[in-house]
Amino acid sequence: MGFVLAFLVALVATIVGTTLFLVRRERARRRWAGASEGLLIEQYRTAQAARIRYAYTSASMHHGNGLITDELHKHHS
Repeated sequence: MGFVLAFLVALVATIVGTTLFLVRRERARRRWAGASEGLLIEQYRTAQAARIRYAYTSASMHHGNGLITDELHKHHS
């Protein structure tokens, strides 16, 4: 019985500790208002990568001629 109780206490302590850690980390991120430029750049690059993945699927690469040179330079600049 003692083992079960100790296990449950440890489990609850782990959940509470993880929750507190994540809440503190989120508050620390929100404090840095100056870092919004970096966040915008990251969001733009993520959206750009998603567009590239959608436009150049495996089927289109195997049945087409691949990236056009102009598009290659446009996406990697």
